[in-house]
Amino acid sequence: MNCIKNGLKHYVNKKMNQNKVVEDVKEWIGEFVTKPNPLLQNLPPCPYAKQAMLEDKVKILVPTEGSISFNIKEAIQHFDHALDLVMLVFDPDTIDAGLFEKIVWQWNTASDSEFVLLDDHPGNEENVNGVIMNNGKYAIVFIQKLDKLNEASDYLKSKTKYYDVWSQENLDDVVTWRKDKKRS
Repeated sequence: MNCIKNGLKHYVNKKMNQNKVVEDVKEWIGEFVTKPNPLLQNLPPCPYAKQAMLEDKVKILVPTEGSISFNIKEAIQHFDHALDLVMLVFDPDTIDAGLFEKIVWQWNTASDSEFVLLDDHPGNEENVNGVIMNNGKYAIVFIQKLDKLNEASDYLKSKTKYYDVWSQENLDDVVTWRKDKKRS
């Protein structure tokens, strides 16, 4: 768990305005994540985001103290099962993109298999068929229930052409690895 130990050394979000960050993230969701995109088979980057936002099933947290690892641990331990998603939003200047990804990955291998964590950091671009999926402004940890996420993903795969434009690398990074998570 060396990466988790390294994550304990980082202070988070001391200078960030929580209300402004939440407003920025909601704006990104409303103006990009929920909007159909012709490069994604005319589906939005996240086809489920709009409904989840409308039903108040997304919680955006901007921790003001503690490490990234500490805040991930707290979010998992206190996860409200009525939610679809918890987003932990950090200042990307406080952590290198590679280390951020490693910390999140360590939590995927160490945490309860009930959850899956995905990372988004401006320094680690995620390009799907020419669409930059990143927020671009903040480092974000997405925490979701594994079963619900896999069910939604399976639906997209079987009923839409959503994943047809994803490269194998994109699929492996976001989808494929979590199918075996419960077995690990």
